[in-house]
Amino acid sequence: MAEMTGKQRLMTALKGGVPDRVPVCPNLTRWVRGNEGCSCIRHLYKAHKKFGFDSFLPFYQYTWQTIANDYVYSPSGGHNFSVNGTFGDLIGVDVEMKVKNEAQWVVYDRKFTTPAGELRDVIKWARPDVGYGDGPNPHREEPLVKSSADLDALKFLYPQPRQDLVAEIPIIIEDLGDDAVLAALDCVNFGSWGTEVFLPEQMLIASIDDAPLLKGVCRIQNDAHLVNIKAMLEQGVKVVFDSWFQCSLSTGWSIDTYRNVFLPLIKEVIDLAHSYDALFVIHDDGKLKDVLSFLADAGADCVSGLQPIGVGGDVALADAKEKYGERMALMGGIDPCYTFDMGNVNTVRQATKQAIEDAAQGGGYILNVGEAISPSVSEELLYEFAQAAKEYGRYE
Repeated sequence: MAEMTGKQRLMTALKGGVPDRVPVCPNLTRWVRGNEGCSCIRHLYKAHKKFGFDSFLPFYQYTWQTIANDYVYSPSGGHNFSVNGTFGDLIGVDVEMKVKNEAQWVVYDRKFTTPAGELRDVIKWARPDVGYGDGPNPHREEPLVKSSADLDALKFLYPQPRQDLVAEIPIIIEDLGDDAVLAALDCVNFGSWGTEVFLPEQMLIASIDDAPLLKGVCRIQNDAHLVNIKAMLEQGVKVVFDSWFQCSLSTGWSIDTYRNVFLPLIKEVIDLAHSYDALFVIHDDGKLKDVLSFLADAGADCVSGLQPIGVGGDVALADAKEKYGERMALMGGIDPCYTFDMGNVNTVRQATKQAIEDAAQGGGYILNVGEAISPSVSEELLYEFAQAAKEYGRYE
């Protein structure tokens, strides 16, 4: 078989086909952010090329350049872009924010006065690498949404997509050419950072005691999510990479809540992607075994994550391949912690070889880890991952 480009190799596997060799594209977002200081598309692409990976690039993952300002997750949206400055795209909403800088964290006290009422929250956000990891997430001391009475006000906190980034997408696609896949990524959905409107225990209790509140938040956020995904699809993106890790069974949700509340929302995004002749990849770094059949029935083209049994996940890669390999492509299946963070050349080589044996037969498999590679992983191990993939993963 003739050698394929990175994009050809990835797209063939995502469609369930047999490429020239098994694609290998670990999530390098954390590694690049920690070692290069920036995890934008260009830094990620540069790192993929350096190590010899196939480039699968979610659109501005974990950067300030989100397709639309996310005022739920990030206190000021994550950036200052607006001709009217920060919060300038929340038309009709008055904002008061107090910021208290402390040694280990920053405390944000916010109040939004919307045409439908007031919302207030308090966020305590740890600084990186001072005891809470390289990319700590916010800790809510007071939730933004307290009851169903807040739902109408919440609708005003989701602005339209940023036109500067929307206009950049065709340029990025042209620059990447046939060497990389650019995937649409948006994290305002409840499966990603939308859960941040609640306290962790509050959202789980709502699934039992206040279903209208949970469903109301999910509806508002998925409406905004669909608008953002559509804006990227209209610019020529051919893969949607949708993260639903916060709706994982690992978080504590029941299987009934997943099937009855979250799955219909996921299906909406799948249908939107397919209406643009694009592929849909869903990511979940937790337990997936009991929902794989749901995702296959819903029409997902690929499942990403597939964290192994005993290390936070519950997926036996060979079993997933046997049961679903003819219906969905698989991406992942390798644990990042014991294989890379605490591993060595031998653990990386062995895990790569085993994953290929378990899932590569017949195509439709992409080598990846269950979650992001940490900044502490040595370059030697990343080079080894790419080399082992090329050594063991070639199709005859």
